[in-house]
Amino acid sequence: MRGFGLQRITGTGRGLIVGVAAVIVLVLVVGLGWSFAYAGKDTLTGRALTGDQLTALSRAGHACPAVSSARLAGQLMAESELDPAAARTESGGRGIAGLTDEQWRRWAPWPGAQREDTDAALLALAHLMCNLVGELRTSGVDGDAWRLALAAFRSGLAEVRKAGRVPGKANDYVDRSGKYAAYYQTLPQFASAGSTQSLAAGSAPAAVPLPDELVPAVVAAGSRCPEVSAPAIAGQLMALSSLNAEQRGPSGELGIAGFSEDVWQDNAPKGASVWDPQVAVPVLGDVLCRLVRELSGLPGDPYLLAVAAWHAGVDTVRRAGGVPDAMTRAHLQTVAAYTDYYRLDTRLAKPSAPLPSPSPSSSPASASPSARTPAPTKAAPPATRAATSPAKPAATTAQAPATTAAPPPAVTTAPTRFGPPGGPGGGYPCRRRCRW
Repeated sequence: MRGFGLQRITGTGRGLIVGVAAVIVLVLVVGLGWSFAYAGKDTLTGRALTGDQLTALSRAGHACPAVSSARLAGQLMAESELDPAAARTESGGRGIAGLTDEQWRRWAPWPGAQREDTDAALLALAHLMCNLVGELRTSGVDGDAWRLALAAFRSGLAEVRKAGRVPGKANDYVDRSGKYAAYYQTLPQFASAGSTQSLAAGSAPAAVPLPDELVPAVVAAGSRCPEVSAPAIAGQLMALSSLNAEQRGPSGELGIAGFSEDVWQDNAPKGASVWDPQVAVPVLGDVLCRLVRELSGLPGDPYLLAVAAWHAGVDTVRRAGGVPDAMTRAHLQTVAAYTDYYRLDTRLAKPSAPLPSPSPSSSPASASPSARTPAPTKAAPPATRAATSPAKPAATTAQAPATTAAPPPAVTTAPTRFGPPGGPGGGYPCRRRCRW
């Protein structure tokens, strides 16, 4: 009996040991599983963006330094999961941007704007977020401006002011928005934020001689107003597309001048093709001259202000009282450097005021332009702008020489021009709906 008892006790002890070991293993597995799950939450993957959403994000991402396209995309994922038809979003609004009716009435970017329009909704959200950033700075709330603005959007400005930081009930929303933004920032579509440094360092493609077939259109565009010269037009074309008439930019830029579709339709002759440089280049001259007149009240060189508005938007330039940010400043440096190069082309010679360079010490076209200086030829007469053109001409397409296969600078995003004529954002009359 003692033997039996000892055997039973021993067996029971072994069973207990095995059972305890199994429990420990189970706890470890569950714990590791929880750890893996928790670690997985440190990186959130956002939904795929449509072409319209990408274009709208690119435009709205210039609203102020605290706003970027990737940050707005992250906020949209946390707010509505990119659902344009969301009936009620995380913060109590509706639509893709999660704006309340009161917020939409205040921040709608132009008269008659529809909140179902992705462009309008995202621009309204960007302007609201920039306003929240300013309000919090005025209130003396210290911390990351973007996170605080997110918290104010989620929980209200008063709650953030009272807490002096991100209030507890907004933490999850702010964290998710930031993680989604970090994901979108890794995508190639949002890589332009890092290209400013490389462009400022002088890595833009070297300027190339202007093809003969482009000279008449460039001369015509440079004859529209005294502030916009033919070399300046050529410099901007080089910066926008590397003289590639077939360009399709990552943010919707079309053709040699990088028109967005709506700006082209609002300013081009009826039936004209954006792919025809003989039409697109003179239209660029018309638009730049109108921008010069619109921004004449701001201090600074009128042409550079017009180029800044083409790049970042009239509303942005007006709000900044000039060049709005480092990305736009880098773009102006590039255009100015290319313009200096094309002044050496006697085919474009015309008495005009010299174009000041924002920062001549660092220019992408500083690499010995004399080695590529175009041979002097007789100046071609200005071309008459055609009323119509083929859908996408092949013979008249002006391509940069094969020696310049480098892509155009990535920072030249589609222009953001919103606001009613005469309103606080500036703007121009347009035939369809105002996007200036």
